[in-house]
Amino acid sequence: MNLIHLLYSNYFISLILQGFCVFHCMRKGHSNQWLWLIIFLPFIGSLIYLFTIVLTRDKLNSVTSNVNTVVRPHGNLKQLERNLKFSDTFQNRMSLANYYQALGRDEEALALYEQNRHGLFANEPELITAMMRSNYAVNEYEKVNDLAKLVNKHPNFIRSQAHLSYARSLEKLGKYKEAETEYEQFNTRYADFEGKYTYACFLENQQRFMEATQLLDSAIDESRNMGYRGKRNHIFWIRQSIAKRKELEKGKHTK
Repeated sequence: MNLIHLLYSNYFISLILQGFCVFHCMRKGHSNQWLWLIIFLPFIGSLIYLFTIVLTRDKLNSVTSNVNTVVRPHGNLKQLERNLKFSDTFQNRMSLANYYQALGRDEEALALYEQNRHGLFANEPELITAMMRSNYAVNEYEKVNDLAKLVNKHPNFIRSQAHLSYARSLEKLGKYKEAETEYEQFNTRYADFEGKYTYACFLENQQRFMEATQLLDSAIDESRNMGYRGKRNHIFWIRQSIAKRKELEKGKHTK
């Protein structure tokens, strides 16, 4: 309460807080609804954004991105379920849904994501991209394509998991030319190795074995020039690329 009183009573601190929240919101590409909230309710809106997005969501993203390395994830899951039961809010639904998604429980995640499509933050990029990933996981490819229209201009979309789900969905639907256009955006130096590997698999499925081999060779060569930390972050897909390259060589597809 002392912090809130201090901020409320000090115009300049409140102004700085508002400026920080506006900058953070624009830099992270969050929906315009957050900007409106911060601008039209400078003090209260900034506090809501600070505690909902900056402090809570960033911490949650760090946890969920590493959930597969957690020894006992269900302890945290129980807490998230209790939080939602106690307070049924947008952020608590997102937190639990993201955790369900990380555990592979995509149908349960989607049920919560769908609840968040009703309200002020219905088109929040984080929500839309999360729904794209889970819809792909449950084979709802048309839904992935429909959702992509809402975020395909977002600066963080181009090499995201949601973008990869979009490219894969197009391929599953037999829209090969459109799929290749999306896959090609992963074919840049030191980009997402999973994207390059998936693109190579697409080329293999199209009987374009030489192109697939060249793409894998490029990815493998890049990995050899990476530092230890960078290589460690991508080690799974680097190994998958090496294995796929050997598979193509064994099948003599490169001739």
